[in-house]
Amino acid sequence: MRDESFERAVLEQKDRVHSYAFWMLRNHDEARDISQEALVRLWQHRDQVPDGAIGSWILRTTYHLCVDRLRRRAVRSGPPLEDVTPTLRDGSPGPDRAALAGETGRRIGDALRSLSSRDRAIVLMREVQGMAYEEIAHALDLPLGTLKASLHRAREKLRRELIQAGVAP
Repeated sequence: MRDESFERAVLEQKDRVHSYAFWMLRNHDEARDISQEALVRLWQHRDQVPDGAIGSWILRTTYHLCVDRLRRRAVRSGPPLEDVTPTLRDGSPGPDRAALAGETGRRIGDALRSLSSRDRAIVLMREVQGMAYEEIAHALDLPLGTLKASLHRAREKLRRELIQAGVAP
């Protein structure tokens, strides 16, 4: 990969990587750190990454960095990190709408956290990032059938969790 194609890849992937890292970690500062680390690793491995596989390579790298961060977070002693809930913006100035959106976002975040990190990654790549099944399978190094079965089970678990939390899916 040449410098120009690396620069283009960074511009195309940086928001996607940050969004994915945030949904995995639910912390803006950690997501920014992970995003930077993933882009640094892309630079370090630019000669080994084919131009057609940059998107899946960087999301696979981001996934592994997030899983490592979650493992470190789990073994660290002390109080848990502050839960950060994203706000949904629709242009409506009403406080009732903002409160409802914040509460719904928190419940969705809680439901996502109930999934294993792999299942959460699959759901986020498919539903939030809009990636194709084949691209997700390649990014996570999973057989396509395993990916589809895992996605189905994860969606069902999310549905049950959201219904139990009072959110209509």
